[in-house]
Amino acid sequence: MRRFRPLLAGLLLGAALVTGANAAEPPPPASPPPSPLEGELTPLGAIRAANGPRTIPAWTGGLTVPPKDYVPGQPHPDPFVDDTRWFTVQAQELDRFAIRLTGGLKALLRKYPSSFEIPVYLTRRTAALPQRVYDETIANSRRATLIENGLGVRDARVGVPFPIPKTGAQAMWNHVLRWRGDTLTRFDGIAVPDAHGNAAVTMYREETLSPYTAGMGDAIGRYYRRVGVKPRELAGGTLLLHLSLDPLRRPFAGWYRPPGEPRVLRAPDYAYDTLDPATDGIRTADMRDMFSGMMDRFDFNLAGRREMYVPYNAYRLNGASLVLPDLLWASHPNPAFLRYELHRVWVVEATLKPGLRHGLPRRVYYIDEDSWQIAMADHYNDAGELVRYAEAHGIQLSHVPAFLPTMEFTFDIPGGRYMANGIDNTEKPPLFDRPMKVEEFSAEYLLERVSKR
Repeated sequence: MRRFRPLLAGLLLGAALVTGANAAEPPPPASPPPSPLEGELTPLGAIRAANGPRTIPAWTGGLTVPPKDYVPGQPHPDPFVDDTRWFTVQAQELDRFAIRLTGGLKALLRKYPSSFEIPVYLTRRTAALPQRVYDETIANSRRATLIENGLGVRDARVGVPFPIPKTGAQAMWNHVLRWRGDTLTRFDGIAVPDAHGNAAVTMYREETLSPYTAGMGDAIGRYYRRVGVKPRELAGGTLLLHLSLDPLRRPFAGWYRPPGEPRVLRAPDYAYDTLDPATDGIRTADMRDMFSGMMDRFDFNLAGRREMYVPYNAYRLNGASLVLPDLLWASHPNPAFLRYELHRVWVVEATLKPGLRHGLPRRVYYIDEDSWQIAMADHYNDAGELVRYAEAHGIQLSHVPAFLPTMEFTFDIPGGRYMANGIDNTEKPPLFDRPMKVEEFSAEYLLERVSKR
């Protein structure tokens, strides 16, 4: 028995050493805690639940199934054609509803008390995107960062970079980088009615390639091209823009090819408060797409969420049967074609940085929580006067699915004028994900195409 004791002791010692080694091993890495984007918040960071009185319903996934009468290649049908007005806000009731109204809507009610009104309908939370966008948005919430004091974005892709924003700059980047397909081709008709309501439509074709939403890792977030279609004297004129994720590494760049001329010009001044010639001076360059400018001239303050009347589910503006003279009145669009709903919006207050210049030094943006689309924007001059007001009337394209404006209105409040853009009712509807290459958005490629004609 004695001769087996050393062997037994050795076995026990070995077992102890093994047990001790196992005890010293670090525990397996903990899985990340559940994201609020998979619980009380939607995948894009909106409050999932209804509000207290349920005038804003819970988000249940949005509109992702096309109506039965949807026909591919045709405008999206109105899924709410049978909805009737909930109520109407008129000028004499402005004080009663003021808390729900932007500065611009208040100004329009005061300026046109006998003709402008706000038709309010029951709220439909239709906004929805593909699942892969939601997945990447949840991942972005853990990895995305702002760089260069908010001038750029790093370590984000495909989805919204900051679904739970802590700063105004983060919220603005969410709008700029919101998902609208990897590529998008659409027609953009622009009209500026005269004092009698007459308006000729200038038609452009817009083409966008987004390396960001395609997950390509490019320092350029979006390539944008606008080509004149009609009238004939504007046909072929092309504006080309490179919108950067990292302006220090790849700064903003722009080019312009005049109609009918075999040359391409640098357009570094198509930015900030440069007036967009296509809009008769009503809109500035950085008001395209409600805001598409660089972040360096403004401080953006996130003022929180508010429940407000928002242009939404504007399918009446999207139908092929729309007759423009019925819609485009002299001083404002015909309210019978408009639809507003009560939605929660993020409010971002933008103020010009000291020592810099901009013709609209104070702005207030109202961003739809369900889509990160800027729905409304108030623009003030140096004297603090509201001089421009813009609205994006969005629709949910259930067959994609994607949420984007079908038409935008920008109002020159002191001048009593306005413009409409996004008019495409007689054209083909937006086309998503048509193959495009980055090289097609270069100045060299544009010049090559010109020389071959």
